[in-house]
Amino acid sequence: MAEAGKNDPIGDLERDLAQRGVACVRERFRVPAFPQVSPSAGFLLCAAGAFLLAAGYPAASFLVGISGALLLVLSACGFSPLDWLGPKEKRSVLVVPGTPSEEKRKALFLAIPLFCRFTASGYYSREAAIRRSFSAFGFLLAFLLPFLAGASALRYFPPLPWAGALGGTAMGILAVGEWAQGRPSPRRRNLAAEGLARSVPFPESGARPFFLVYPGDESEVKFFLAKYRRAVFRGQGIFVEYAEGSCGPPAVTVREGPFFLPYRVDAGLFSNVLAAGQACGIPTPRTPTLRGASGGLSAMSRGFRAVTLFRMEAPAGGETGLSDERAIAWLGRIAAPERMLRANRNVRFYSK
Repeated sequence: MAEAGKNDPIGDLERDLAQRGVACVRERFRVPAFPQVSPSAGFLLCAAGAFLLAAGYPAASFLVGISGALLLVLSACGFSPLDWLGPKEKRSVLVVPGTPSEEKRKALFLAIPLFCRFTASGYYSREAAIRRSFSAFGFLLAFLLPFLAGASALRYFPPLPWAGALGGTAMGILAVGEWAQGRPSPRRRNLAAEGLARSVPFPESGARPFFLVYPGDESEVKFFLAKYRRAVFRGQGIFVEYAEGSCGPPAVTVREGPFFLPYRVDAGLFSNVLAAGQACGIPTPRTPTLRGASGGLSAMSRGFRAVTLFRMEAPAGGETGLSDERAIAWLGRIAAPERMLRANRNVRFYSK
């Protein structure tokens, strides 16, 4: 058994909840390990299609290129069809069961990663921004390849071997880069996970949300949505990250997903999260768009309404930072919808 407090934070939280009399379930499973196969395979197929175009086989180039582009689109939108062909590793998550979805009332689940990624050393770092820029460039090449191959096959313009060779080389480099990426550096702890034990409402308090505590990878969110698909069917998800040491203003996403196909956050869910914050005296949050992979994106791409709530690194200008106490109070308001309804009648987390 892992030593408490060091190697098994999920187990520590499970014990804390048990001491409070909160029933929870620890789920153990296997997920694809890093690096993931789908993005690399997509760029590799596009590279092969570009070299086929340079060699004078536009029809084959079109078929191979469109396959690679489709694989990249699926991967960017939260689906990874080929990742299960790669190595796998053991993971575990903690689930606190809540009120399941019904015909007139859909379930709510709060997803809380143990470690945060939306920090100055994570999503907002210079390296992450450069990777997103290169990835966007690769997507543009991948979308351009089938168009050029189809036009060449229909003889709208003569073959351009040099263009195919350059495009194939560029996408080959991107494929190698995706596969050679190092494992993400250790991220900072999520204070929301530490405040979870006192945020879970008791069963007699009425309808309550499901809680998912996971290490921080999208594959763990996908497992939860698959395992509990009936209980949370077409429900709403709120992903909460309060990075330890951050002191900036709150942020509530309005869109999540790639630049060519972002998912818009449901307006009703967004308003409810803001209303819960206003009831706690939370300042007006920022409304960013997340362009990378996220748990919210994985949920929205599977038909759920979802939003990501996190705290920025530092305030800018005249912004007011979000303190730890108010951040945990905000989580408690969201976690206890019946109490929140009494404070603000406009809030309706449990709805059709």
